Amino acid sequence: MNLLRWPEFHRAAPDIAAVGRRLLYHPDRGEVAILATADRRGAPRVAPVCPVFTRAGLYVLASAGTPKVPQLQRDPRYALHAQVGADDLEFQITGRARLLTSAAERAEVLDAVPFDSFDPEDPIFELLIGSGIAVNWPARDSPVRLRWAAG
Repeated sequence: MNLLRWPEFHRAAPDIAAVGRRLLYHPDRGEVAILATADRRGAPRVAPVCPVFTRAGLYVLASAGTPKVPQLQRDPRYALHAQVGADDLEFQITGRARLLTSAAERAEVLDAVPFDSFDPEDPIFELLIGSGIAVNWPARDSPVRLRWAAG
């Protein structure tokens, strides 16, 4: 599967990416989303995260002592679901997480963090995107679904 960085995803699926940006980004504070990973046995695990956008991509910081760090290092597959917005607006992406090792990349992400509660030494993962979905419920029985998957 061809995985995309956020700007490429935005070009490939602009309507879905616009919903994601709306639900995941606030310039003056962090926004909470739910990150799903798999544990050592393959069992699903979920954890709250605060996504961070830069010009180059979409990232999550993971506290070094949390289970999501070894889970993403062992199996980088993830699903990220935004908090549900007005009119039950939903957004979800799936793909693989990439651990940042470059000091320059880490510095760019840390400069973009809109909240204060983080340790600059914690691991940072870029969320590479393989699929996305946005759902709007303008009427109770008629959801509007937008789907995209990498080719």
